[in-house]
Amino acid sequence: MAAEQIRILRCDQCHTLEELPDFEGNPRDDHILAALIRQKHTEESGTTHIGQLMRVEKDKWHTPSVRKEILRQLSVQTTGFDPEVYKADAGFRDDALTCWKNHLRVRECGDYKSPEKRLTPNTAKERKEAGLPKYHSDKDVFLCDFCPAKSVVQEKVFKQRGLYN
Repeated sequence: MAAEQIRILRCDQCHTLEELPDFEGNPRDDHILAALIRQKHTEESGTTHIGQLMRVEKDKWHTPSVRKEILRQLSVQTTGFDPEVYKADAGFRDDALTCWKNHLRVRECGDYKSPEKRLTPNTAKERKEAGLPKYHSDKDVFLCDFCPAKSVVQEKVFKQRGLYN
């Protein structure tokens, strides 16, 4: 069995590294990456930042000594900058944690999977020009999917829908 992978997005403008879940499908369906780029790595003008997306084994990335070596090699091979220039970020997990803290760490969330928490591609303008309806997909991902309280909130939602005894 192959080791579980994660992706690391390196942004050359922000000098950050962000961790993303692995994805092996059609790049057009990679809503998590598209939302991350739109929210954190796109200028007001619409210009996206330059960077690199790479896959690494999850257990290796989470081993401090191995992570340090990965960061050192990235630095030497790509920019020549000291590895400390890059700040490793857990991407949407950090945003979800901030949201959870803003909700005072409650176990019940009033905006669980609300439209504002949906991570979608930034195609509204193009869809409108093409006469297409607003974007919707059965594969939508929400900021809530990265929240530490997700399982508790989701269980409550499932009980309300009668999916649990």
